[in-house]
Amino acid sequence: MINVLKFFGRKKQKPVNSVAVVLSGGGARGAIEVGVLHALNEYGIKVEAISGTSIGAIVGVFYSAGVTPLEMKKIMSSQRFIKIFRFAWSKKGLLSMSELLRMFKKYNIGEDFESLKIPFYACASNLETGKAEIFHTGNLHKAVVASASIPLLFEPEIINGQHYIDGGLYNNFPIEPLLNRYPYLLGVHVNNFKQPEEYSAMAVAERVFTAVVQQNVIDKLDKCDFLINPYLENRNGIIDFRQTDKLFEIGYNEGVKFAEMALQKEALS
Repeated sequence: MINVLKFFGRKKQKPVNSVAVVLSGGGARGAIEVGVLHALNEYGIKVEAISGTSIGAIVGVFYSAGVTPLEMKKIMSSQRFIKIFRFAWSKKGLLSMSELLRMFKKYNIGEDFESLKIPFYACASNLETGKAEIFHTGNLHKAVVASASIPLLFEPEIINGQHYIDGGLYNNFPIEPLLNRYPYLLGVHVNNFKQPEEYSAMAVAERVFTAVVQQNVIDKLDKCDFLINPYLENRNGIIDFRQTDKLFEIGYNEGVKFAEMALQKEALS
């Protein structure tokens, strides 16, 4: 669905030609975010900046580096991307992010935030301080890896002597760096889904994590000028990328609805 209540209440009587975008975490459901970005591209709506957590940070950094959403969909559907979630059997965590770093190299994503084509912010959780932190300078690769390091699945990332994990733990919808800096803020939230009737061990772990992160999201959704928050009949596990094409289409269709509405002057009158 698209929440447009605040949209109709704005005073600016003009089409929306550009937006700053917030991308939530949600694992494989990040394909929805890729679909939304594809729709924005098709309709010529400029993305002025992106702030993302976890998979939202991965999607955001690829887009900010100039990788097209269609190429991102191919990446997420590929065995190479799925290898990001291979078992590493380390003492600190079960999975390794080494494959993600290889993909950064393949797609020429530099190590500095300044190398990106549009402003980008990555949110990660600091285990020492128990707080979320927003990265906009420093080592880009480390910031994104930290942002996407799901607890218990991935090793914490060490930055300046501090241990960081998935940004969603403390801030799964990092609107802060974009608020009051851009005319319009579009949020894409991908964790609105039907709960399973039976719980596997992984489903239980994800349910607990989702319940925790939702507490830091609820109050932020209505601060967006626009919100894409589709309800999913199927949960789609966080590391199950078999439904990438289907989720991409859901995001694309929601993005088209938003774009067609946003570009119409009469929608604002």
